[in-house]
Amino acid sequence: MNDFLKVKCIAIFLHNRPFFGAYVVHIPFLVAVKERYPNATLVGVSKNSGADFLVEAGFINALEVIDGFGTDSLSRKYKFDIGFNLRPSSVGTSLQMLKLRIPYRIGFKKFGALYTYSVPLDVTNYRADLFLSLLGVTSTLDITPYLKNDIESAGVLNNRIVLAPGAGGGEKKWPLTNYIQLARKISELRSEEIAFLTGPKEEKEKEILEKEGFFVIHSPDVNALFSLINSCKIFISNDCGPSHVAHILGANQVVIFKKYLSEWFLERDNSDYVESLTDLSSVTPDEIIKCISKILKYDVAF
Repeated sequence: MNDFLKVKCIAIFLHNRPFFGAYVVHIPFLVAVKERYPNATLVGVSKNSGADFLVEAGFINALEVIDGFGTDSLSRKYKFDIGFNLRPSSVGTSLQMLKLRIPYRIGFKKFGALYTYSVPLDVTNYRADLFLSLLGVTSTLDITPYLKNDIESAGVLNNRIVLAPGAGGGEKKWPLTNYIQLARKISELRSEEIAFLTGPKEEKEKEILEKEGFFVIHSPDVNALFSLINSCKIFISNDCGPSHVAHILGANQVVIFKKYLSEWFLERDNSDYVESLTDLSSVTPDEIIKCISKILKYDVAF
């Protein structure tokens, strides 16, 4: 479909994993769709309401929460010109698109016969890159400049080193005591100030960090989160939602993994990771310092 300006309504079947990070990685794709189809209404379709922030932050125009494979409410409200299936393993979604009589249906070749256009499915790709392949875009970093057009850097974090100790599950969290040790070590080696970023489920961590004398930014909204990460010197975190904000912004970053998975890490020169397949507490602050050293190009003797 080459008449991009004539496209009025697009259905985007979002991945259904109910985690902030799993929805954040949709954002480069959504930005790219909006750039390509500037007159279109973008309707996200999901089985849960966890993607509400995509509407609030302006990345999609509406979110429809559909339980199961029903399409009646969608067919009553919308006439879709294009449908994108971002659920690589969902044949049910492919059939939904047919039932909705969407004339131009795009998805992955696992169910290629059900689409008007399909691309190979490579689950080893960083998840945002996988979604972008449906548009013929190679890398998230190709979209980063468009994403940054609407982001103002937050002056409060200019040149600060930011540590984010949260994560969706406890097994993915490097101990807070290790983060505190890391912050102390960085302060001994670097002139930049330290800031901690905590999420809505980390009230206890916030209180501990503030008692330790650290500057803490707690539970910013999505637009503020993007601004904060866009303006920091380097972002250090567990495998979590904010880590993907740093990825898609192309920020300097280090990620601490329980188990590294290529689909959740965007390989580039200014990012690095440490993993521990057994016990996350075995990862030492010195290991993280070495990653920071490599990215920021300074020498540290241990």
